[in-house]
Amino acid sequence: MSTSRETILHSPYSLGLLSLIGLGLVAYLYFLNVSVVHVVMRQEIMHEVQDTKNQIAQLETEFIAAQHTIVAQMASVSSFQTDQPKVFVVRDATPSLVLGQ
Repeated sequence: MSTSRETILHSPYSLGLLSLIGLGLVAYLYFLNVSVVHVVMRQEIMHEVQDTKNQIAQLETEFIAAQHTIVAQMASVSSFQTDQPKVFVVRDATPSLVLGQ
């Protein structure tokens, strides 16, 4: 049995182990790269979602303002009057709910 350096380097087990380590390293780098790309894409999508939410809020504000303008114009055309101040009635005497009195 020869244990020289050439025999150890050229054995099928060491070549297989080196190729397996190389394949594992390449797979690790690939999946690391893919995960970084997905994180960046997710951040970009979250920014787009926030921008879309801001646009929706702005459009809702414009819609509500236009709706109030239309309602005010319809009220003036139909000759409606403004609301009168509300009058609240307050009772001074409180009834007794205790039995035996």
